[in-house]
Amino acid sequence: MFLLLNLPDLDPRLADSVETNPKKLRDWLIALPMTNVIEAGRLVYDALSACNRTKIDPDERFKLLEQYRTTLDLLAGGFESMYTTHGLPMKESARQVANLARTLWQELSVGYKRALIDKVEKRSLFGSNKLTSQLIQIVLLLHYRVLKLCSRIYTALPEGVWQESHQLFRYAAENKLLEEPEEELTISHQYKRLLMLALADPMRYAPSELDKVIELTDNYASLIKFQAVTQLSSTAGFFLVRLDADEGPSFVGARTADDYNGLAMLIDTIELGKKLLRSLASLEQKVPQAQDRLKALMWLELLRRVSRQWTIAPKRLFNRMQTDSEIEICLGLAVSAQCAGMESLDPSSSAEPASPEGVRWRILNESPGGYAVQTQGAPTERVRAGEIVAIRPVYSEDWMVASVRWLQQADESRIEMGLQVMSARAQGVLLKPTIGTQDSRYQPALLLPEITALNQPSQIAAAKGMYSPLRELSVLTPDGELLLRATKLVEQQMGYDLFQFQAS
Repeated sequence: MFLLLNLPDLDPRLADSVETNPKKLRDWLIALPMTNVIEAGRLVYDALSACNRTKIDPDERFKLLEQYRTTLDLLAGGFESMYTTHGLPMKESARQVANLARTLWQELSVGYKRALIDKVEKRSLFGSNKLTSQLIQIVLLLHYRVLKLCSRIYTALPEGVWQESHQLFRYAAENKLLEEPEEELTISHQYKRLLMLALADPMRYAPSELDKVIELTDNYASLIKFQAVTQLSSTAGFFLVRLDADEGPSFVGARTADDYNGLAMLIDTIELGKKLLRSLASLEQKVPQAQDRLKALMWLELLRRVSRQWTIAPKRLFNRMQTDSEIEICLGLAVSAQCAGMESLDPSSSAEPASPEGVRWRILNESPGGYAVQTQGAPTERVRAGEIVAIRPVYSEDWMVASVRWLQQADESRIEMGLQVMSARAQGVLLKPTIGTQDSRYQPALLLPEITALNQPSQIAAAKGMYSPLRELSVLTPDGELLLRATKLVEQQMGYDLFQFQAS
């Protein structure tokens, strides 16, 4: 097959400005103001983009690119510390740094792609594939770095990255290069990491959780297998990769092999699922003896969430309907509890309850189970994945509570958010553990009533870390104080613990 990669046109006018001596380039890069990562990054971009638009022998280009790659590796930590965000929308300064870092990694991949195309065209029939396989591996590695960066700032992968990644995988497979280069991560493994991180749906996670998801991706990617669509025997544990489309992998769902006749393959995660189950079982046994039990429980719950994404993708219970209306949203557990009537229960307050101020979001689509919404008016860094929000349609006076299931940042301050409704009749309450804590203050929480139609018992959503097996809680409700005992953790997100309970 021919490689059709997106490359800029060559510009002979830039030849005189490009340093083609690797040693001199190295000296210039070392002399950059590395303490000022933005300035250094811009200087590297100018030099690298000129190099990528100049005709250079592929072997010589590779030597130059390795010098640039070393420098960008050194700058990466400084960039990340400046653009890592605790919530959306990002500050303008952080957004600019993130865009610069992403542009640099993409520009570096352009250089390696050009070297690859030139090498493929130059290689004789009996020539060595060593540099070719190494170039493919590096381009996939850079695509993976771009995916990780986009995941950290909740933005979509740039157009064309998936299309080129699939194309490089196909080329390597047809030329029997998937398990090369042997001294580094193979082409196959690099491609699997891309697929695995995409399957984890990284926009579901808070920044600290995403670090663990990436760690799991790196450790477990080798366990997934590729197979032909015609070999599909069941839907559990199988994901579809369309090799002729600019899109990532997707859950097979109810489709069969007859539903798709294009260029495609399957990802088999059955062996991965078995390994994750063993890891979960081992971790469950270690939790009671863990020195930091809370941290161990958080890690266990995150592993469960990622395992569900990689083995059987969550199913949507209701179809989405396109709409054009607005909804008011208040962010955070404490404010959501206030919207649900908690403030009137505060024994330390004599003031009249204040009305929470929400922000209006435009509804993109909705279903009985949730909403996809969009706004440009959210307060900076206040919107977070895994948080609870209070929502109400503009025509209603009643608040519902929902969980932020995913985020995505588009141009400038425009962000989109996926919400799953947790309850339409939540009651704001105050709670605190009766023993085992030095903090005797009551904290905001939400009491979610039983939903008989979904066979869902009553639950409590409280601050993260509040749940502990069989912990007794004092809960202030409109009917007075209740003594309850936490019985089962249903879900743990960065913004809350959701658990079942019984009367103490």
